[in-house]
Amino acid sequence: MSMLAVAIQRREWELASLCLLMGVAEAAAALPPDAVEGLLEVLAGLEDEDDRSPRQAGARRGRRR
Repeated sequence: MSMLAVAIQRREWELASLCLLMGVAEAAAALPPDAVEGLLEVLAGLEDEDDRSPRQAGARRGRRR
């Protein structure tokens, strides 16, 4: 069983998030530089969409500042 699966099974969310972060970093390292820039632009666009959602905006106000 993978470390991510074990972390999720044990509800160790910090370890699970670290496993996911490492996977994303490894995948990004294998991409050409312009692809990484494009991915970051897409992710920034998704964050902008979340900011426009009334449900999400209300839930985030207490966490951001």
